[in-house]
Amino acid sequence: MAKLGAEKDVDVVISAGNTGACVAACQMRMRPIPGVFRPGILVVFPTFAGPVTVCDVGANIAPKPSHLHQYALMACIYAKEVIGISNPTVGLISIGQEDAKGNELVKKVNRLLRDDPRIDFVGNVESREFLNRPADVVVCDGFVGNVILKLTEGLAEGLFKAILREIGTLKPEMVPHFKPVIASLYAKHDYNEYGGAPLLGVDGTCIICHGSSDARAIKNAIVCSRKQAKLNINSIIAQQLEDWPMSDEENGE
Repeated sequence: MAKLGAEKDVDVVISAGNTGACVAACQMRMRPIPGVFRPGILVVFPTFAGPVTVCDVGANIAPKPSHLHQYALMACIYAKEVIGISNPTVGLISIGQEDAKGNELVKKVNRLLRDDPRIDFVGNVESREFLNRPADVVVCDGFVGNVILKLTEGLAEGLFKAILREIGTLKPEMVPHFKPVIASLYAKHDYNEYGGAPLLGVDGTCIICHGSSDARAIKNAIVCSRKQAKLNINSIIAQQLEDWPMSDEENGE
């Protein structure tokens, strides 16, 4: 499948299989966009205050500072071109809001994002702020991002089950009053509505879907991939990196 994408026999590659295998295949076959160090998986999270774009959520669990810098840039381009946010703000997941908080990776990335005039960096954000949409784009390494992804999925599922149990204890005539509200909330926080997660940074369009995706999720993934391919996000990413090449010191190579 990745080979078809690499040879341009298909415009889009969509997978609901093993994430690691898909990332590796696309990286080896399709190759990164010129200037991109490592591809990253982007997810649009539903939060209580609206959707937030997160990168990375599992492609790169041991990144260098330059990788997260590029994830911020690529996610901003995606948020602007695909979602329609004119000037997306960027936050960096850390254990405190202060610039001095976090491990060495977070501290270095904080400085890189703060010094980049292309990025509207709002600073570090704590995980407790995440569901209140602290920024349009949130950047983190793949390990942290994957934990956030699965934690929020489990939280949403558990919360809805708890609400339904409580509604089940009400008098039958009261239940219909709650159905529209529950249905609306569920639709806003159902990952199937968002389809799949783009693998940003590869020379082609790749969408990674949840392993338990239903037909609706695959349909939405196709819609998402078509929009991304038509907008030619990759050419915008390549141009940004060409205009602002990263130094060997920043890349750490």
